[in-house]
Amino acid sequence: MNILQLCLRVPYPPTDGGNIAMYNLASGLHEHGHKITMVCINTQKHHVQTAPLPSALKKFNSFHVMDVDTSVKIVDAISNLFHNESYNIVRFYSADFAAMLSDILDANVFEVIQLESLFMAPYIETIRKHSNAKVFLRAHNVEFEIWEKLANGEKNVLKKWYLGLLARRLKHYELKMLNMFDGILPITDEDKNRFKALGCAARMCVIPVALDPDVYNLPADEVLPNSFFHLGSMSWLPNKEGVRWLLREVWPWVQQKDPSCRLYLAGHGMPVDIIKKAAMGVHAEARVKDARAYMQNKQVMVVPLLSGSGMRVKIIEGMAMGKTIISTSLGAEGIGATHGENIIIANSVKEFGDAIMNCKSDSNWSKAIGAAARKFFEVTFTSNVVSEKLSQFYSEEV
Repeated sequence: MNILQLCLRVPYPPTDGGNIAMYNLASGLHEHGHKITMVCINTQKHHVQTAPLPSALKKFNSFHVMDVDTSVKIVDAISNLFHNESYNIVRFYSADFAAMLSDILDANVFEVIQLESLFMAPYIETIRKHSNAKVFLRAHNVEFEIWEKLANGEKNVLKKWYLGLLARRLKHYELKMLNMFDGILPITDEDKNRFKALGCAARMCVIPVALDPDVYNLPADEVLPNSFFHLGSMSWLPNKEGVRWLLREVWPWVQQKDPSCRLYLAGHGMPVDIIKKAAMGVHAEARVKDARAYMQNKQVMVVPLLSGSGMRVKIIEGMAMGKTIISTSLGAEGIGATHGENIIIANSVKEFGDAIMNCKSDSNWSKAIGAAARKFFEVTFTSNVVSEKLSQFYSEEV
């Protein structure tokens, strides 16, 4: 089957959640015998040098990329206030990119076109004009819900109003587009149910994030004592919100109970004020060279997520490495893990603090949960398992 994958950024290297989700699924479909043509926007925020083409991308049938400036611009944002379009969406549309896509569609026959996220939906009109392929949206999140929750949690009146406006416009667009596709590929069952409740009548197949298990079979390493860590892009507002909550509400209580506990924070866009909190037993840095190496020598992953939807890839990575994970219910949403068996769920300040202290005081219990997490990963989230499911779905739909 010839499959075109339309990506909102170049999914390489596969080191963060979005890239892992896109690249690993494409690789899995390739391993199942499908021909993958990858067409990508190369954004300034996640810019990738593609000349020469990385060897990992050469295995696909063909690869096409174009630089598109999707960055937020004050003048454009202000101008957009006087229109009804979603500024979140229009930033990703480029007439030049649409022209390149048209040429690719005219020169090839595809059975399936897979759009990676709602932000590539503006190109569906171009696709319908130049191809008879079935078009599927891989919905990484229910996008408007992220902005609604951020708006609800914002204290600044002006920011609250603007986030609310973005959420309303994005919701209008998302609801309008849901039935424009031949099928939707949600990341989680929870998102599938949300789409149904919002009026989606298209066929749906839940396709979670997939990982190569061999990549996470790392040798045992000396683990930092009493170490808790969070790793994730701090440019993503829900991560920033959750980490600030952890530092403001939970961590001072933990330090009071046991000053030997250490919290390690890393992620692109780490705010300067967080980096300066080392006096509270916090070690923060903006970038790490190797995410797996960063996780390898630490004990417990913390995921204090308070908003957002979709699936937290870093939790899946942590499970693949046999890490004990403490997460809010929202952070663990869609993964299907069981509290007290292969994950620890904590939603309040007290629950989160108690979970940290319990892991510190009972290392055998903590390690047992991490070992169970790895077993759960092996039967649920490997690339082979997930891509086989999608391959079967496409064969039934096309």
